[in-house]
Amino acid sequence: MEIEQSFTVPYPREAVWASFHDTPSIVACLPGASLSAPPEGNRLKLAMTVKLGPIVASFAGDGEMTLDDAAWRGSVSGGGVDRKSASRVKGEASFSLEGSKPGETRVDVKVDYSIAGSLAQFSRGGIVKELATRMTAEFAANLKARLDQQASQAAAPASEAEPVSPPAPRAKPAAADTVAQAAMPAIIAPTHAPGPSSPAPANAPLNLGTMFWKILWSRLCSVFGVGARR
Repeated sequence: MEIEQSFTVPYPREAVWASFHDTPSIVACLPGASLSAPPEGNRLKLAMTVKLGPIVASFAGDGEMTLDDAAWRGSVSGGGVDRKSASRVKGEASFSLEGSKPGETRVDVKVDYSIAGSLAQFSRGGIVKELATRMTAEFAANLKARLDQQASQAAAPASEAEPVSPPAPRAKPAAADTVAQAAMPAIIAPTHAPGPSSPAPANAPLNLGTMFWKILWSRLCSVFGVGARR
């Protein structure tokens, strides 16, 4: 089954594309996903935990991520198996970045996947498209949060470099040296997110049960013409 989604983030295309080169961070933006080992080139050890009521499926498998810098596009492909439920999933997610407006980037995502086993019921009908829409929205929110964090970290050294207290008296040069040494780590500290040398921490499970009931309630409200209530 193929699913296409798009979302925008309020950052220039160069900044968004740079974040896609930080593989562990990008994987961590996807609900329920994580890396079980550091990347080896383009090769990935992927893990995905999905919760559906009392069923918890933990998929583990291999994947590959490719990036085309010239075309601002890439893809992630792979598959995994959950030994407890005997469910299997295989698919590929391709993405491309468009600088739709100054300081704004549109990310187009296309997913082609297949799933078998006890979770295969969610690969049938229109409900899977609504689930994909919500997953994409959460991924977009996580990506924006990471970009916000990187932007604030990049701006921090400039403010930290400004004097926040009167200079030490000339009669005590040792104190001035101490202040300079204390400020040095803040100035030279890296302002970018951790590189792909270590896997990102495991993400919270993707709770399909919660998403299912939200979608069902939304559909009932639309059928009976009432607004969804929290």
